[in-house]
Amino acid sequence: MRDLIELFCMMAVVMLVGIVLVVGPSNWHGSYQCRKYETITGKATKWVPLDECYVQTADGWQRWDEYKLRAVASEGLSHTQ
Repeated sequence: MRDLIELFCMMAVVMLVGIVLVVGPSNWHGSYQCRKYETITGKATKWVPLDECYVQTADGWQRWDEYKLRAVASEGLSHTQ
């Protein structure tokens, strides 16, 4: 029984490390892009870990992808990241 518990614990640790190795770099990259957008445009942004970048608008915080589509339509911005 003890061997079975040790096996499950080892599997849990391996799975946790695997998740961190997959999600960590992706989360860091999204955070970097969010900070870079704020630096380039001067618009306030905030990064919500494991979620999305938000841009502050007159109506409050808006998800970056929704804001980008609205900005492209209303401000004639280029549709590139």
